[in-house]
Amino acid sequence: MNDPAKQPIDIEEQRMWLMDHRTATGFTWSEIAKRIGVKVGTISQFGSEKGYAGDEARIADAVFRYRQQIAQLATLGTALPEKPGYFETPSSLQLMGLLHYAKEFGRIVLGATGAGVGKSETAKHLQVCFPNVFHAEMSPSSAGVNTMQLELLRVMGDRTSKGTPQALTWRIRDLLRGLGKPLIIIDEAQHLSQKAIDEIRGWNDKTGVGIAFLGNIEVLKQIDGSSKDNAFAQLSSRVAMRMKRAIPLRADAIALAHAWKIFDDDLVEQIVRISLHPGGLRGTTYTLESAFMTASSEGRMITVDDIQSAWAQRRAHGGAA
Repeated sequence: MNDPAKQPIDIEEQRMWLMDHRTATGFTWSEIAKRIGVKVGTISQFGSEKGYAGDEARIADAVFRYRQQIAQLATLGTALPEKPGYFETPSSLQLMGLLHYAKEFGRIVLGATGAGVGKSETAKHLQVCFPNVFHAEMSPSSAGVNTMQLELLRVMGDRTSKGTPQALTWRIRDLLRGLGKPLIIIDEAQHLSQKAIDEIRGWNDKTGVGIAFLGNIEVLKQIDGSSKDNAFAQLSSRVAMRMKRAIPLRADAIALAHAWKIFDDDLVEQIVRISLHPGGLRGTTYTLESAFMTASSEGRMITVDDIQSAWAQRRAHGGAA
């Protein structure tokens, strides 16, 4: 790879390459603009016969860096496996059963897991595969009633509703009543306030919508009353089914290895050991990405040493979780 600042960049060469690249890939200017990091209006002008009236050297520099990225990925691509998307594990199948139960019978359920068990990926997969499933990920900024409502309306496809919390709840109930067996998945529920939780519980009372609260282990402690701050006590008796899993199962880790097309016993066993640490399957996935990058840069297959080194590096930098 070459530093663009340390060598002359031929503007016309970059322009011609960009035009050929767009023709070969079929990318729109909007897609190319996102990849290069330049405004669509600017890059489309640069990639035309008339050219860009502004600083073309800056745009040519951006195109050159994009070309280098493509070349590097092409070099690595011969050794890098395709990163798996959603894959079934015993834990994800159990969580799927929990979510289907809530959807089918209009119940409130709770899934409390440690990091890297796969709850969010499972929820996203369910939303893609089945109708009337709304997966809303909460955060500190959506802890309150109003911000929580706006986030849910956003994932329900309504970005225009405004008003008081009461008006927004009416809007949400109206949307839910027109659907068959809807399910609301509230992910990262540990961020929500007691009032926000109570507001969501009320939707189940009024409409019969299935509701799944997903979060960390602390959420289960709060709802079951084992936490000193039992803020969610009113919800506990309404929870029809619970799932608790602090760390992935051994079989979950084996499924991860197979999803990466890793079947060697020694490699699989190393993946299992890492997956049972804090961070679970997510931390192991990050480790595998790093290990595969190391191996591919040297043009060889991944080894146990690669995985161990990548894991040690993550732990040294506090990246286990």
